[in-house]
Amino acid sequence: MIRGTALIAGGALVTALLAGCSLDAAHTASSPSSRQSHITGNPAPAPSLPSKAPTSAAPTSAAPTVSASPTPSDTSGSHDPVGPTPTGSPAYGKTGGLIPVITRIDTTDPVVFITIDDGFDKDPRVLSVLESRHVPVTPFLTVDAVRTKPGFFTSVQAITGQSVQDHTITHPHLSRLDLASQTHEICDAAETLTGFYGGRPWLFRPPYGEYDQTTRKAAASCGMKALVLWDVSLPHAVLRYANGSVLHRGDIILIHWRANLYRDINVAIDAAKAQGLRVAALQDYLPR
Repeated sequence: MIRGTALIAGGALVTALLAGCSLDAAHTASSPSSRQSHITGNPAPAPSLPSKAPTSAAPTSAAPTVSASPTPSDTSGSHDPVGPTPTGSPAYGKTGGLIPVITRIDTTDPVVFITIDDGFDKDPRVLSVLESRHVPVTPFLTVDAVRTKPGFFTSVQAITGQSVQDHTITHPHLSRLDLASQTHEICDAAETLTGFYGGRPWLFRPPYGEYDQTTRKAAASCGMKALVLWDVSLPHAVLRYANGSVLHRGDIILIHWRANLYRDINVAIDAAKAQGLRVAALQDYLPR
């Protein structure tokens, strides 16, 4: 574990534990551009594609909370991040033209959220899992990964009731790009995904979890409402946690559309169930 200390508004110091994460100068927590947020759990009005996943009770409400921490970085060239990000925040909502950065949802509901990135592998068995186990995942899609077979994710939308979200065109290291290049990656991806799936993305996830102040500015200009990270990842069928060694209410889980997704998504669902949690629709918990 790596321990990082972040300076937030008013001079308060927040110490963050990083499970297997490295610190990157492009987005250290001492910079306003990397302040992250976790949202408290009053779900937003239902999105245009309502979730099919059953809910056992009305979601709870609470006020936003604030903390801060660094994000993961990766310089290996792999699309897998180094590890899960820790929780952090300013409160939800744009500040100074920068969208908030979210790593988890604060809620008393016994729920976790599954997000799946990229789109390279399109295993029909995964569709069967989503339908039979009523799992409302949020797909963050890279255009270059889905353009050869976009219809697969039309089926994902229909099954889950969740709209696809933005994960750039080419999956670059955004913090190495200037404003124009970052805006192109985010805005043009949103336009292409809108053409494929009808609804315009409103949530953005940066590749590798890398971002800077320019990323937040570019994403805001493209109509994104939040930059969504994660606090649990699932590489190679093993859950990796930013905090502790079990799932917690409000955790956002990162998986990828890769060859082992059929295995990995069942691991995530079973882990949640074993801890008395269910998979809920992330988009229902974020205001638009």
